[in-house]
Amino acid sequence: MRVLHSSDWHLGKKLEGYSRIKEQEKFIENLVKIADGESVDIVLIAGDIYDVPSPPVEAEKLFFKGVKALSNNGKRPVVIISGNHDNPEKLGASNPLSSEYGIIVFTTPFEKKETGRYGNFEITKSTRGGIEIEIEKNSEKEKVYIYALPYPGEKALGETFSGTQDEEQISYSKRIGEILTNGILECQREIPKVIMTHIFMTGSICSDNERPIELGGSLAVNLNDMPEVDYIALGHIHKPMVYKDKRAVYSGSPIEYRVSENRYKKKVFIADIKGSLNTEIRGIEIDNYKPIKKYIVSSVEEGIEKSKELLGVDEWIYLEINTHRALKNNEVREIKKNSNIIEIIPNIKLNDDLAEPLENYNEENIDLAFNGFYKKKYNIEPSKEIIKIFQRLVGEVE
Repeated sequence: MRVLHSSDWHLGKKLEGYSRIKEQEKFIENLVKIADGESVDIVLIAGDIYDVPSPPVEAEKLFFKGVKALSNNGKRPVVIISGNHDNPEKLGASNPLSSEYGIIVFTTPFEKKETGRYGNFEITKSTRGGIEIEIEKNSEKEKVYIYALPYPGEKALGETFSGTQDEEQISYSKRIGEILTNGILECQREIPKVIMTHIFMTGSICSDNERPIELGGSLAVNLNDMPEVDYIALGHIHKPMVYKDKRAVYSGSPIEYRVSENRYKKKVFIADIKGSLNTEIRGIEIDNYKPIKKYIVSSVEEGIEKSKELLGVDEWIYLEINTHRALKNNEVREIKKNSNIIEIIPNIKLNDDLAEPLENYNEENIDLAFNGFYKKKYNIEPSKEIIKIFQRLVGEVE
């Protein structure tokens, strides 16, 4: 069984007010080519399809067009879950088309689907959150069980997690592990089993000198609390990440959504699932349709020259200008003749000892800002482990 895994499309997302829809269109066209070229059996999309609960019409049109193409008019199952950015009702609007095109959308935890024919395949068994899919491949029938857990926030689960910070963290992680384990146990057949969920996952249990973190409104789930299955398709983190021992993968977002995301290649993942926890996982790099770049220059004049130099280069550009004075209107207009420059960041040095950055954080002072925030909120200094996690994840999760 060959699975294609993607997530965090954030359709409709803008960059400083600029539309990204053309880049998203190119990505989906590329994804369809990958699905066809790799002879993929099932497509999994692990949440955050849209960027906002009420997405623009162009984003909805792209979603419907894209998943229909991925399904190959019902020949290939496409299973989707909602993320923390999605409005479950809005995302579930495609459900009336599911039986015809083989598109299955889970919008809330513990949702039960009807059994029967979906496109050219069949759901032979349905549980609260799980489906057993039977497809025909090379004149033979193959089955896979997929347990889908859309973004499991407290509101979606109808549960609260109280106590100290450590207790809350551990109880949430254990509860998610329990939900996923019970969901998998609903299928007793000796067939491949897959989990798809939208969570923030850590790789080790919190110790006495570690503090749990909450990122994007979601508590972390410990990797050790996840059940043993053939593949775990994760969404939420924008950086591709593979936990080999658990066969768990974050596919990451398909295009750069922040300048910090240009530090790594964007990917989708193919999982060849052979059963008995024998799964081969490989990433496929995605074209960078329009990179986000930041350039730093040492004067207004150099900024104008840099703008001219980059004219016609297909990039989203942040231009930081170190200067001893404010920019004049005509200088701003001259720089903005390059329509790809989305923000001019003046870093005005009043004298040799004092600099006045205007609403701009770089990698050094954002750590100081986080340190101050953490100390104010929890009345303690963040541990080295927390700082390392923050540095690793800043700009990579939404």
